[in-house]
Amino acid sequence: MSQVYLVGAGPGDPQLLTLKGAQALKKAEVVLYDRLVNPLLLYLAPKSAELVYVGKKPHEHGTIQEEIGEKLLHYGKEKVTVRLKGGDPSIFGRVAEEMAVLENADISYEVVPGITSAVSASIYAGFAVTERLISEKCFICTPTEKLQDFSKEPLGEIAKNGSVVVYMGMEKLEELVTIFLNQGSAKELPVAIVEWGTWGRQKKAVGTLATITQKVLEKEIHNPALIVLGQSAKKAENISWFEKLPGYNKKIIYVTNEPLDLEKMFTYTSEGTDIYPVLVGEAYDSRFAELHERILKEYENYEMVYVGENAQKDFQTLKEKLFHEG
Repeated sequence: MSQVYLVGAGPGDPQLLTLKGAQALKKAEVVLYDRLVNPLLLYLAPKSAELVYVGKKPHEHGTIQEEIGEKLLHYGKEKVTVRLKGGDPSIFGRVAEEMAVLENADISYEVVPGITSAVSASIYAGFAVTERLISEKCFICTPTEKLQDFSKEPLGEIAKNGSVVVYMGMEKLEELVTIFLNQGSAKELPVAIVEWGTWGRQKKAVGTLATITQKVLEKEIHNPALIVLGQSAKKAENISWFEKLPGYNKKIIYVTNEPLDLEKMFTYTSEGTDIYPVLVGEAYDSRFAELHERILKEYENYEMVYVGENAQKDFQTLKEKLFHEG
């Protein structure tokens, strides 16, 4: 029996996936996953499940979204299909478009919400977007292609005693600063930007409207990142509970020729470690070849951990296969 699940994977910490989302993955025959999904979650799917990458590239959202709709129809008509989306699919995740595609084709589906970045990335960075007497409202938005229309929103007024949370706004950071200043915000208005929120690789830049652009350059902050403007964002200057974890900012490539112990992986992420498993030798899983090709190109800054006899040798063999080395 075919069924489609549109599942929010959460912001990156794999243990923030909901129980309902995990249950959907465990019965999936096909998983369509995007760029911001933690790869560990894919191991919740059966070994027989097909894994299909549908990540989007900047400025290609329209074209790619059409292709995703086509894949949902292709797989959803015949198989239990999970569309695994980073964060929450209903917050700038185009879930309404995917629901419409499935409804028009009379394909049964369910939507499983996920934890969105506004509440998770901020709290992992050390502050809440709402706080009594400091930030008593929250406005979640993303800059439109027509920035002049976006600037008509009362952003400066909301930020006086609330939080303005901006998704996908890094490319327009300077314009955002100008909009707030033009709307009467003080140059001292606090701004916090969190990159890869809830992942072990999380970074943040904290400043004011007057300083945040320079802070971003100094901290080398890039997409994916969440921008929060308002008084509560100032608390991100302090080291957060997440940043105090013993493994925070530690990056590991975990190479093993033994079956993956997912619970063991979660012990690493629970300590704030960014970990990526690579199964080699007899444990190798060809479904992850595309992921390996993307991620292992930039693994120089990661600590290597080898588990199992000949794991290191098997890893070298895999690299030669993936990148045609030697």
